Amino acid sequence: MFALLKPASLRQWVLSSFVLALIPLVVLLWQGHRAFNTVSDRALQESQLAVDQARQMENLDNLIVGIERAVRQHMVIDSEPSRNNALEQIRLYREDLNPTCANLLTDLCHEQNVQLDTLTAQMDPSDNLDVELESLRIQHTQITEQAWQHLDERLIRHQDFVAHQQQSLVWQTIGLVLLTLVFVAWASRRISAPIQRLDRMIRAIGQQNTQPLKANIRGPRELNDLGRRLSWLSGRLQQLEALRLALLRHASHELKTPLASIKEGCSLLSDEVAGALTPRQAEVVSLLNASTDRLSQLTEQLLDYNQLLQQSAPMPSDVDPNQLIEHTLKQHQLSLQQRQQTVTVDCECDQLITDATLFQRMLDNLINNAQAYGDTRGQVSIRLYPQHSAMVLEVANTGPAIPETLRTSVFEPFQRGQARRHDALSGSGLGLSVVADCARLLGGTVSIVDTPSFDTCVQVILPPLDTLAPSATPDEHSLLTEGSSA
Repeated sequence: MFALLKPASLRQWVLSSFVLALIPLVVLLWQGHRAFNTVSDRALQESQLAVDQARQMENLDNLIVGIERAVRQHMVIDSEPSRNNALEQIRLYREDLNPTCANLLTDLCHEQNVQLDTLTAQMDPSDNLDVELESLRIQHTQITEQAWQHLDERLIRHQDFVAHQQQSLVWQTIGLVLLTLVFVAWASRRISAPIQRLDRMIRAIGQQNTQPLKANIRGPRELNDLGRRLSWLSGRLQQLEALRLALLRHASHELKTPLASIKEGCSLLSDEVAGALTPRQAEVVSLLNASTDRLSQLTEQLLDYNQLLQQSAPMPSDVDPNQLIEHTLKQHQLSLQQRQQTVTVDCECDQLITDATLFQRMLDNLINNAQAYGDTRGQVSIRLYPQHSAMVLEVANTGPAIPETLRTSVFEPFQRGQARRHDALSGSGLGLSVVADCARLLGGTVSIVDTPSFDTCVQVILPPLDTLAPSATPDEHSLLTEGSSA
């Protein structure tokens, strides 16, 4: 069915799955209706038969009494009418006895007929007539008991039949319900499989995989169209990414070379190689030197930030957090000493599984941010401690606090707080953005929290290793492999 409906719409797929799941239920309803009708017809037949047989037995009881009364009247009166009356009663008894005896597998009926023949032959008054009547009554009683016993047996057989029908219906219900569940699971899988393929495609696009994606979703028409659009989007993003990387390479070369020339020229002018400078000219050269340094720093930060965005997955390894923090602090030791800031380190773990490059880049920006915006002769605190199954990194400093309204926006690129830097550089608004991106690549979160004795505290929560996002899941890898082979 689904092979014929592959190009159909999603609505047709859902309706077809619904109809397919309903087929066993419809069969179950039909089987139940048929079993109910069979049991009802059988019960009606048995009840009618029981009523008829009860009426026959009651009529036979009345006739046997009538025979005895007519025969005894004939013994007293001894006339032709009384004889005819007795013979008529015997005839009626025979007529009702035959249908009753048809259902009985016994010789009593034959013996009863022989006894009736004997009674008919000995209609004249005699001493043996009472014996014949008594024998007739005894055999009639036995026939009656046999008839009621036969009726009880039919009732038991009917009960067994109903129980068999019920058990059969229960097994049919179980089987058809299980078949319905199988159909539902199969249809759900057929519908959810294309959605899962789309999900893997979206994940692959989000993780910036460079291999082409397979566009054939093999599902409803709408999802096939969406798969083709995602494949086109993936190709378009790869083209844009290639253009961006080419632009960065060219920008790195085209900007650094003129900046180096300008820097060298400013140095020559500052050293008065080309001649003595007036105080006004020296001031202009100093301004050019500072602007060149500033532009060179912004260029390096921008290239570094784009390189960070290009990284799609962390590369975790076993690192020593104490050594990593100490190594990063040495890079800022001179700036911290110049501003007379005191640094306290509290590391409560001896081993950390993380991406050393991303962690150090994140820590480097946090320390730089703390020393640049903290108070002179202020305090800087670095804490790394476990919390449940995660690791928490906190870098706090005394100084101007970040307002509540800016605690989210400062993590966006090129967004700066209201406080002024206290070092020789001017902020670019990329420091905390780099921290946020590093935390995201490590599967963690970053936020600004309140902590005692400090005005600003940036907290990074990093999950354990098993929650780090891999570069590609097995399904996505197979998706990419199929796409490249196609």
